[in-house]
Amino acid sequence: MREILLISILIISWIFLIEPSLLVVQTYEIKFEELAGKKAVLAGDFHFKGKHRVNQVVRKINEQNADYIFYIGDYTEKVPADYVTEKLSQVNAPVYSVSGNHDMPEDFQKLPNLLRNSHIVNDNITIAGVDYFSPNIKKALENAKDPVILLSHNPDILPKVPGRVKLILSGHTHGGQVTLFGRPFVTPSAYKFGKGVINNRLIITGGTGTSIVPARLFNPPEITVIEFK
Repeated sequence: MREILLISILIISWIFLIEPSLLVVQTYEIKFEELAGKKAVLAGDFHFKGKHRVNQVVRKINEQNADYIFYIGDYTEKVPADYVTEKLSQVNAPVYSVSGNHDMPEDFQKLPNLLRNSHIVNDNITIAGVDYFSPNIKKALENAKDPVILLSHNPDILPKVPGRVKLILSGHTHGGQVTLFGRPFVTPSAYKFGKGVINNRLIITGGTGTSIVPARLFNPPEITVIEFK
């Protein structure tokens, strides 16, 4: 009985304390000839609950020496938005961002290149972004030149995105937070998306934080690195 109790305590500690505090780097290689040789960081679903975690995430992002940094929303829970914005802006590459379902966009106006159904051009690449609550893909892509990368907090936008968009970057699912046999136990996606590369066109980051239940299992918090080939 004592052994069972000890094992139970260890499992619960791992799920609620240890794994949620980890931060790993998940790397994917994506064919994108126009950006061949370059690297991007995709990060989001931060749900920051302490300033120490903000600084840890920023350090990890800067360690990647990326050419582009994409933030996908859900920035904070307990840390003031101004602090989060300031720290997430202190990175060593151009930033492009969208807001998520836990964000008030006006709180993050100072984030570099916050895209709200709009786009911007860099290195002859169009980077577009849609709002979570009022996504307008047509407006975001209006007069946009190819090739296009689209940021959308919600990956369920995939079927609505026109074929001209070469790559979609999303989050929102947290990879399910708790996974069983490599599959998310629960996911907020109507298509049961977890994380990873979908149809060679959509990349979903597993996120750096937790929401609702502060638990992770077989799915540590991550920043996602994209190596373009």
